[in-house]
Amino acid sequence: MTKEIVVIDRDGYKLTNYRIPCRRATLWIGQTCNLRCKFCYYTKMVSDLEHPQHSFMSINKIKQICKVLVGKYNNNSVDIEGGEPTIYKDIHELIKYCNEIGLKPTLITNGLVLDKTETCQKFKESGIYDFLISVHAIGDVYDEIVQVKGASARQLKALDNLIETGIPFRFNTVLSKEVLPQLMDVAKLAVEKGARAVNFIAYNPFNDQSTGRTDENIPKYTEIIEKLAPALDYLDENFIEANVRYLPFCVFEEKYRKFIQNFQQRVYDLHEWESAGEVWTSAPSQRTASDELSEPPDFYKHMNNWRKAFRGAKDGALYSHIAEQLAEKFKSVIESDKKIGICLFGNPNTNMQVVNSLNSSPVLKDKFEIKAFISSKAYISDDQIHGYPWMSDEWLAENIPDIILITSYAHKSQIKNLLEEKNLGKLAISVFEESDDESNEYAKEFYLPEMGEIENFTELEYAYKEHRLFCAKINPYYKGDKCQECSIRPICDGFHKDYVEYIGFNEAKSIKLDKVVYDPRFYISDQLKVVEKEDYEWALPYNADVKASSVL
Repeated sequence: MTKEIVVIDRDGYKLTNYRIPCRRATLWIGQTCNLRCKFCYYTKMVSDLEHPQHSFMSINKIKQICKVLVGKYNNNSVDIEGGEPTIYKDIHELIKYCNEIGLKPTLITNGLVLDKTETCQKFKESGIYDFLISVHAIGDVYDEIVQVKGASARQLKALDNLIETGIPFRFNTVLSKEVLPQLMDVAKLAVEKGARAVNFIAYNPFNDQSTGRTDENIPKYTEIIEKLAPALDYLDENFIEANVRYLPFCVFEEKYRKFIQNFQQRVYDLHEWESAGEVWTSAPSQRTASDELSEPPDFYKHMNNWRKAFRGAKDGALYSHIAEQLAEKFKSVIESDKKIGICLFGNPNTNMQVVNSLNSSPVLKDKFEIKAFISSKAYISDDQIHGYPWMSDEWLAENIPDIILITSYAHKSQIKNLLEEKNLGKLAISVFEESDDESNEYAKEFYLPEMGEIENFTELEYAYKEHRLFCAKINPYYKGDKCQECSIRPICDGFHKDYVEYIGFNEAKSIKLDKVVYDPRFYISDQLKVVEKEDYEWALPYNADVKASSVL
């Protein structure tokens, strides 16, 4: 894929359509917050003082994580997030340390404590690079969303203070139903105040919101686009980078597809998270104050382990290797009138994919019974999840099934240890078993229909693409009949499972091109994105093929 490279000078940074994988890390320091956003991914963790991830981690543990991110994963910038990181007592020490070891620090924040000029000045003196501010609406609508009266006024004052202090900032805006009428207002605010970028994020039920979607809070994609398209036009006209995350390409007119950031496109956003480091920092040991750090995995070895679940997928059913294992292990039970009692311990969405795989097996269908989905007590927020009993590990110890399937890659070691303590380890099988291949080398494979040859693609980019395909399948996103006929199917996540359950695939369209597109940069190479001066050396191409533009 060859396109003319453009670099445009701005005030303190540049805009370019040159795409290179990001090197930014992410770091969750604890789920303590001064707001209660209705759609927060971590709402239970924030509100429950006893939740394992609620409390902030110690500064020494966080420094250890930062050191690994630089030394092991070659990250050079970091998003520090909570909860609300500005209220962490050691935040200034952390910011200084990040600068010392070569991590350019950003705080993802609601910005409320920045409503005092002296607070902003102190952050500047500590060495903060920029803030990513959650502007989920303006005025009373924002106050209602975050459930704090006067919060919007404080946030708007904070923006003025940042301008006065000279600290750059960007916006995050979740596309809830409430904010849709205000999207143009958010765009105008970004232009007026000089935000460098605006991220519009689809409301997705990740983490604590996994059962949170309802008819009342899910806007249709067509409703979103009606209000979002003019805001995108306005930002683009004013040279403000705009990104739309987790919406399918096909629901937008072609001119807007350069803004779409699905899992694969995020790799090329310098303000997004590099995959290898994120695999490690997203694991519970790196997000919980009381746990010891886990061993940082080699990314290529991690990919080889995950391939086992996906390479064995048959007729689109993930984890079919588990169905084969159970069919062999419980052959005598299957031949009798009994049923295999199964509990699934881990990720509820993965649980459902495993159940679907078992139901797709002609040998196992009608020969097993799901006793319960299992989580540690602190993570349980209802009696049922996805129609199955949602029970604790204490319940599991008293209601022992025939087999326990571990369905969380990030929590795998913790779950294994917990089951061993309860003398249940021998009953457990992980759906993410370690690969027999202990190699930490990566070789591209086209066993997934979304994988194919890509011009000027590195080995690492193939690994990133494959990893992001895994993310879309696990969360999970679905693709309907129109998607199967679409030329850009290999670079699009599709429609989120919960969206399909509530609204369906009626908005899907098949994009027909003269060839199948495997390159995730296909549309986003038309977008102008921010490159900060600290990253010019590695993130910009200075050669004869670059078209330089004057300051705008």
